[in-house]
Amino acid sequence: MSVQVRFPLELLAHIVAFLSDDKATLRNLCLASHLLRAVACPLLFASRDFRSLGCSYLRPFLPYTQELRISWRPDMHRGRDADVLAESLKPYLSAESTPRLQKLVIRGIGLDGMDYLNTLSDALKSFASLTTLFLNETYHRNMREVQALITSLPHLAHLSVNAIMINTEYDDFPDGESKCLDGPALKFLRVSPVYPNSMLPLVDWLARTPSAHSLQTLEVPAQARIGPSVLPHWGPSVRHLSAPLRGLLASSLESYTSLESLTLYAGMDDMTTHQYARLAEIIAALPCRTTLRVLTLHVPYAATFSHSGSLDVFDGIDDVLFGREKAARRATGDRSVSPGFDVLDGVRIVFQATIAVSDQDRAETVWCQRLHMQRADALGKLSIAFARDDK
Repeated sequence: MSVQVRFPLELLAHIVAFLSDDKATLRNLCLASHLLRAVACPLLFASRDFRSLGCSYLRPFLPYTQELRISWRPDMHRGRDADVLAESLKPYLSAESTPRLQKLVIRGIGLDGMDYLNTLSDALKSFASLTTLFLNETYHRNMREVQALITSLPHLAHLSVNAIMINTEYDDFPDGESKCLDGPALKFLRVSPVYPNSMLPLVDWLARTPSAHSLQTLEVPAQARIGPSVLPHWGPSVRHLSAPLRGLLASSLESYTSLESLTLYAGMDDMTTHQYARLAEIIAALPCRTTLRVLTLHVPYAATFSHSGSLDVFDGIDDVLFGREKAARRATGDRSVSPGFDVLDGVRIVFQATIAVSDQDRAETVWCQRLHMQRADALGKLSIAFARDDK
């Protein structure tokens, strides 16, 4: 007698979701059974290039679209961006055709193409589920055009901006003093590591919108050289922050009073400029001692054998987090002593290496790191990892 086992649909959907990037497997699941087809089909057609919207055999699957990619290809050569967009995008960009659309990814589109996208603001405003926008290597005539695109998404919560270019010949506000348009209430912002002349005016505008009070996650890439200029625009509402160590002062994070996780990236240039040696001082000045739960430090692997980047700096960090101040506060009960990092769950040290690190070298590095952070190690709050730096 055969026994038929039926998984709950929710459990099956959760399992299949781990295969969302494996298109071949999803296709096979769609052919396996009606039940698996119901689970796999939405994942198979969740991400679409805008050129495929008009394909007749794919049209029945438009309601499954969650991510729409608008990117440059050779068919846009010689300024045909707007023409290609008008042909393939406009007829199908509506809340009725793609009701589940959540993410819009725009990459490499030129001036004319971005001008055309701004003419679709009425269609974009109709999407209640569209909450994420990626702008990557896009070209804009002025800052007002970027603002108009962002404000055309009334439910925008996640914004990632990378390498956008603003044509200053057409920019009505070259100094970034543009009149404020009603802006979004962002929860997540990732800024570009390059072109500060374009990025900083945009950040300045966003900081004068409702995002100033709603932003919870701010990511400044490790390669960015604009970190010290971006950070002062934000503060108390941010819960999760990642930023390069480059240029930071002890006072740079004084307004970040509610951080729950902090990630700092140290680079090789921080070793030569002695910025790396100030790491303990920067951590000691954090105003979020009563809220910080996770501290992650990315350090070049060269710090393990370079005199300018010695692991000795971690003695100071260990002392700040778990050392003398905490002991003094417990012994004297003096409230004038700064509160400790009592809710800190862990410190994670990630060594960035440009080449593979042997098992023996890893073991020696871990051993040395534990010696330099003995208090954190004894409390079980120290974790050490190695990551490949491909830059």
